[in-house]
Amino acid sequence: MGSLSKVKALFGFTSPRTLEKIIPEIELLTNSFSGKKWTGNSELQADFFDSLYKSEFYEGESYPADPAFAARDRITRAPKAFGFVDLKPEIQITEAGKLLLTGKREDETFTRQMLKFQLPSPYHTQSKTLDFSVKPYLELLRLVKELGSLSKTEIALFFSQLTNYKDFDKIVAKIIDFREGSKSYKGSRKMYVAECFEKEVLEIFQQEVQDKNLKTRESSDTSLQKFIKTKSSNMKDYADAFVRYIRATELITFQKRTFRLIISPQKIEEVNYILKETDRKPLVFKSLSDFKKHLFNPYSVKLLSDNKDLLINKIEKLGITEFDKTASIEELKDVLENLEITVKSKNIEEKKRELKDYKELPDILEVFKQIKKKEVPDAPLFLEWNVWRALVMLNYAKRVDGNFIMDIDGMPLNYAPGQKPDIESEFSDFGLITEVTMSGGHTQYKMESESVPRHFGKAKESLNKEMYCLFIAPKISEGTLAHYFNLNRFNTKLYGGKTKIIPLSIDQFIEFVKSGIDNKFNDPDKLKNWLEEQWQNNQEMDDENVWSENIEKSILKWAS
Repeated sequence: MGSLSKVKALFGFTSPRTLEKIIPEIELLTNSFSGKKWTGNSELQADFFDSLYKSEFYEGESYPADPAFAARDRITRAPKAFGFVDLKPEIQITEAGKLLLTGKREDETFTRQMLKFQLPSPYHTQSKTLDFSVKPYLELLRLVKELGSLSKTEIALFFSQLTNYKDFDKIVAKIIDFREGSKSYKGSRKMYVAECFEKEVLEIFQQEVQDKNLKTRESSDTSLQKFIKTKSSNMKDYADAFVRYIRATELITFQKRTFRLIISPQKIEEVNYILKETDRKPLVFKSLSDFKKHLFNPYSVKLLSDNKDLLINKIEKLGITEFDKTASIEELKDVLENLEITVKSKNIEEKKRELKDYKELPDILEVFKQIKKKEVPDAPLFLEWNVWRALVMLNYAKRVDGNFIMDIDGMPLNYAPGQKPDIESEFSDFGLITEVTMSGGHTQYKMESESVPRHFGKAKESLNKEMYCLFIAPKISEGTLAHYFNLNRFNTKLYGGKTKIIPLSIDQFIEFVKSGIDNKFNDPDKLKNWLEEQWQNNQEMDDENVWSENIEKSILKWAS
């Protein structure tokens, strides 16, 4: 249990990075360690992390110095707080956890458990200095609905201060003032936001500043500026976590072009039901046991889909009139889920059609600018999505499939699974996988040196055609370039022979796309010939730098 006494603002869960990542992790924990003592058992915690590190789905960079701490960081945060696992007196999966592991309607399960997260609770006891009384994810939904849209900056600056639901109107007023102030501010937007962060940090942490209690974790610098910088950074990280997690409910999507959070047009009725039917006041429990019964029971919070009449009405509104209305609620949920999958597929196909007439090119180029500046909600995910859009726009492939997950509104929701390439394109006589990353330097090499060629080999085996790979990053690191240069020259059985990986920076890829459009690309053989030429040059050139320079020179001419 933790106390809220030292907490002055709302906190999000930054580990795991996305809520979906907890699914294989709690499965590993409960399959291998159920019935064993977790609390105070550093040896078991380290054993769990060791198993996690060796698993196919773990994507961390290096083995931590303190694996027991790393294990606690992943399990005692979101998996415990959302009631998917019970860690006392021993490790057990809960009913909510079991439901999540079935893989059915994960968004619904996430929604139920998030709505139960409250401050205070027996897991997070009341502060002695601040009157916490809030269900953060419920109020975040309400705030998006009330204001029409919400930016990640507004979440960091103002939603983070909503520690009591009674302050909701005050937070709304602050956000409106922030927006008005932005219009009249004479300097840059960046300066305005920085000044607002300083003002809000000094207000939130007024007592610490007054007492000169300015030490921050992992730093000996006790200056006020360092304190403001650290607290601002923490607020931004928590805002990022809130965005990632609330997106898992699929009740929230991104507004096109601005990428502000909005209620999904397809889910307005569900959100209205939640805001009307869910009590804003945190529940009070007589005992930890009573709290756990509420938290672990996945159906202790009701959603629109639990009301049969409203469920039937939702199905009819989506265009289906002929179905068995006497069916059980679970069967009707299956009908609705299949219908939403159909709607999602139609939306994706519609997006592909829209992309093929080049009208979206200015928007694609603008999004690349925002990605490079990290002005989008989730730069790595948006890079996958935007590269996919660009490849679809080039056209003339039999298919261009992004393996990242999109929501029902066609906006990016989650990353491609670790076992698949980010994007797969198929042409009549060759295939192309595209892998993207926002990482750089040595981290890029460590994260991408094995997975990219492995995906290449599997794709080549699966498609049984000549295979190529584009690897795209803000900047190609020296280590990554050298690695692919050499890997392309040697037969590796695991990767299906010699790899054919062509690295491009984001700027180079943008020029590549623009060149294709300027030259009215309509012949896949030109693409294949260019890819093959880069690989042949790889075989003959003296070193990786000469090869990279040659790729750079060839980009403007590839489609001519």
